[in-house]
Amino acid sequence: MSASLESTVDLAWAPEAWLAAHPELSSRLVFRHAAARFAEEDARVVFLEADLGGGGDPFEARHPQRYFNLGICEATMLDMACGLAHGGHTVIAHSFAAFGVMRACEQVRLNLAYARANVKLVCDYGGVAGAFFGPTHHAIEDLAVLRAMPNLTVVSPADGLETVHATRAMLQHDGPVYLRLGRNRVTRLDIPRPPFELGRAALLREGDDVGLLAHGEVGVSVALDAAKLLDAQGVSARVLNVHTLKPLDEEAVRETAARTRLLVTVEEHNVLGGLGSAVCETVCSLDLQRRVLRVGLQDRYDSRAGSHEALLKGHGLEGGQVAERIMGVLPRTPVFAVESATRRD
Repeated sequence: MSASLESTVDLAWAPEAWLAAHPELSSRLVFRHAAARFAEEDARVVFLEADLGGGGDPFEARHPQRYFNLGICEATMLDMACGLAHGGHTVIAHSFAAFGVMRACEQVRLNLAYARANVKLVCDYGGVAGAFFGPTHHAIEDLAVLRAMPNLTVVSPADGLETVHATRAMLQHDGPVYLRLGRNRVTRLDIPRPPFELGRAALLREGDDVGLLAHGEVGVSVALDAAKLLDAQGVSARVLNVHTLKPLDEEAVRETAARTRLLVTVEEHNVLGGLGSAVCETVCSLDLQRRVLRVGLQDRYDSRAGSHEALLKGHGLEGGQVAERIMGVLPRTPVFAVESATRRD
């Protein structure tokens, strides 16, 4: 990674232009630069890392006295992070999702969530982004685990720009946050979007036949691809970017159910426990009377090595595969609309 990228554009003030000047950066690298830049505005921000820096980290280069690479000891990293947080710091703790969430789960539960520590747990390798590294480095159950922890905000940005906005938002938020990122995928969504706000889903595309609710780089990109393919077959798809899984924007789910005949969740996470489960819970609790098709990682571990794209295809996470599944279950006759308490812009 490069500690300093030559650019006359300020990432904080013009993130779109900054990203355009650095089209090669994946979201996990965009996050590093965003964290380093925003730390210039707040001296309380400290960055802890579990053996991922490897030299040349932009935060280390800009703020060497506030950067600590602790090695392969995720539990210790989170213990230290929570101690610093209780001392008044805003702490970023960075690791792989399989280790930062699963290996150090007890520390996340008791030290972050239970204690409401002002720690931002940021993890790469969400889903099967670890690809050839295999199940030890895949994180297909992290969202299910963390959604069930009280006090924790859970965020999964859709591309580089949203990663910048989410990084700023989580640093400004007082309390524990989990930010889930991928690995080497580079995503730049060239699509109008509303301002980023924690807890408020973003409408990316309007439609009245199918409601596609997605999160993360893979989920949102696949949902948009599927929407285009469905449109060519005369099926209008509404696409909702649910970047914050907790707290869930229930009103956005209600409104999408009111405007469409079928709800479809798309995510790079086990179909159990993630966004699919969250939407099903909302449909039941609000009595929305809509079928929910859950598209995501099947309930299995991938023991065979393969590229990220190959693994996603094996789970049916391609635009064409999703569109085909939707066409197979979409109600052919209109259903009664669910009343929406409010209509949002």
